[in-house]
Amino acid sequence: MQLYISTSLEVQSYLVIINTGSKLKWTLCVPYCNFTCQMKSTLKPLQSSTYHNLRCATGFWSACDDNQLRSIKSSYGDGSVVEGSPALERFWFEVGTDGTIKLPTIAFGCVHKENSVDSEKLVHPSLIGLRPGSLSLVSHIGFFINHKFAY
Repeated sequence: MQLYISTSLEVQSYLVIINTGSKLKWTLCVPYCNFTCQMKSTLKPLQSSTYHNLRCATGFWSACDDNQLRSIKSSYGDGSVVEGSPALERFWFEVGTDGTIKLPTIAFGCVHKENSVDSEKLVHPSLIGLRPGSLSLVSHIGFFINHKFAY
């Protein structure tokens, strides 16, 4: 699947991993560091006029950092762990020959640290979770697809 994030200066395109066991959506963001601090294709939040970090007053996630910003940490079955900050941004997707789905501002994870079991082989630095839940992509696009989704 191709994911587009439109910032005020550019459209950034990402190939994403589809994960049916997760409800989170995340992409790597600047600043970003893995075990070897290699930069990969990353979102540049400071270049976006529609990007917003979620503050502790926002009820999406329970953890907060010292700056009163929400924080996320998610682990996966292969031992990989991602850490970052939940944020709001506008996303859009190409839908085959039918055109695009442009979403209003939605919550996603802006990952700043990733500890992958096989970090060098991380090809797609973004993940879309399809598990049911209020944070899943399926919940966010329900209105646009008449609340019908199958995979």
